[in-house]
Amino acid sequence: MKRENAAIGLGTGLLGSLISKELIQSGLFNVTILSRGQGVDASLGANLAMVDYNDEKSIVKALVGQDAVVSALSREAIPLQIPLIDAAATAGVKRFIPSEFGSNLQDPQIRKFPNYKHKVQVEEYLEQEARSHGITYTYIYNNVFIDLSIETGVVLDLKERKARLYNGGERSVSMITMPTAARAVVAVLEHSEETKNQPVYIHEAIMSQKEILGHAKQVISEGEWHEEQVHLDELEKHLAAQATVDGSKMGVFHAYAVKGAFGDGLGNQYGETENQLLGIQPLSEEGVKEMLAGIIAKR
Repeated sequence: MKRENAAIGLGTGLLGSLISKELIQSGLFNVTILSRGQGVDASLGANLAMVDYNDEKSIVKALVGQDAVVSALSREAIPLQIPLIDAAATAGVKRFIPSEFGSNLQDPQIRKFPNYKHKVQVEEYLEQEARSHGITYTYIYNNVFIDLSIETGVVLDLKERKARLYNGGERSVSMITMPTAARAVVAVLEHSEETKNQPVYIHEAIMSQKEILGHAKQVISEGEWHEEQVHLDELEKHLAAQATVDGSKMGVFHAYAVKGAFGDGLGNQYGETENQLLGIQPLSEEGVKEMLAGIIAKR
C-alpha cells in the first residue's frame, strides 16, 4: 500500500502531538508538521516545515504533494485555518480535517454560542471551498475529553477531592480520551471515502459526572469529597457580568464550552457514531478507574 502524505497544522500542542505520534506510528503516512517556529520535537520521525500563516505562498509551498491536512490549532489560532484552507485548496490537498474535537457544532443551539463563532466560520468557509475547489473535509466531534477535563479540574480535582457537578451532574454525555481521539484521526484518513464531506461522531462512553465521581471515590477511598453544585445558566450570567468589569472574555468562553458539553437539551449525547467503522472500543468501568489512577500517578 502506498504511503500517503499528511500535514499537521501546528502539531505541537497536546492533541497535535498525539495525532502526529499516531500518524507516524501507523506506518501509513509520511508526516509533515507545520510550525511557526515554536519548539517541535523532530525525533518522532516527522518532517518539519516552517510556515508563516500570514503568507499563503509559504503555506502552499509546504502543502504541495500533501494528501491530507489535519489542523490541531489551538482555540486562539482557529481563524488561521482560513489561510490554511486556501493554501490546501491551491496545493491540491484532498482532505482537510479542521480543529474541531469537541462540541457538536451541528446542533443549532451550540452553533450559536459565541465561543464557537470562529469554528463555525471555518466550517462554512471549508464547505464553500469544497464546492468551488473540490477539497474534501471531515468534522470530528467527540464532545468531552474525559482525561483532560479531569487533569485540568473542569470536572474533578483529584488532588483536592473536589467535584463540580453541572446542573446536578446527572446528565449522561459522550466522552472520549485524547489518545483515542488521536487514533480516530488515522482511522478517518484510512476510511476517507466513508467519512467524506460529513461530520463524524465518536465517543468511548456515555457517562454522567456523578458516575465519574463514583469511580473516583472507589479509586481514592480515603478522605471526604466536596461536591460543588454549578447551575450552567447562572455560571454563564456570572462570568458575563465579570467580563464587563475586567474585560476578560475567557470565563464566558469557558462557560459556553462547559454548557455545550454538559448542558441539557443539547447535542452532547451521541446516539449514532462511527465507532465501529473507526475501530473505537467502549471504555469499561475498569478502564475509567485505570485512567483515573494514571492521572493520580502523574501528579
